[in-house]
Amino acid sequence: MGSPHTQGGNPMMNSCTVCRQDLRLDQRRISLPAVFTFLTLVVAGARDNAFGASEAASYAYDAARGEKLYAANCSACHQASGEGVPSAFPPLKGSPVVNRDDATKQMHVVLDGLQGARVGGVVYGNAMPPFGETLGDADIADIVDYVRSSWGNHGKPVTAAQVAAERTAAR
Repeated sequence: MGSPHTQGGNPMMNSCTVCRQDLRLDQRRISLPAVFTFLTLVVAGARDNAFGASEAASYAYDAARGEKLYAANCSACHQASGEGVPSAFPPLKGSPVVNRDDATKQMHVVLDGLQGARVGGVVYGNAMPPFGETLGDADIADIVDYVRSSWGNHGKPVTAAQVAAERTAAR
């Protein structure tokens, strides 16, 4: 029979008007690229739990995956070029935080978000959302490593285990 939110009992294939209304962008703020990326990774079996505990143990940087995750989660603000948007979103290209040997601050910014960043004497008032509750350790490591190795950046790579340790330390 199905619930009031489905037709024919298949909630994934036959959504009703009520369900479609719940996802309307003019009523709710939903990051569709982030939702798509999350669902793709879950379906592919890339995540065993909400924080990717098993990912950390078997992590190996995947540049193509890092680029896709960056495009889905970061490029709207920081741009595909990593140059950001003047006075709105800071550049990642050439960023001192990105190019430091110690990536702790960069990992925390991705995990916890940030508002009021000062880069090169410019304060960026727009908030960066936290991704710690929506992305796993390997996802964040791939994004951080992609940024640290793109656009002429030269920061040392991180591992999913390092991200997991920073996630735990922040609690």
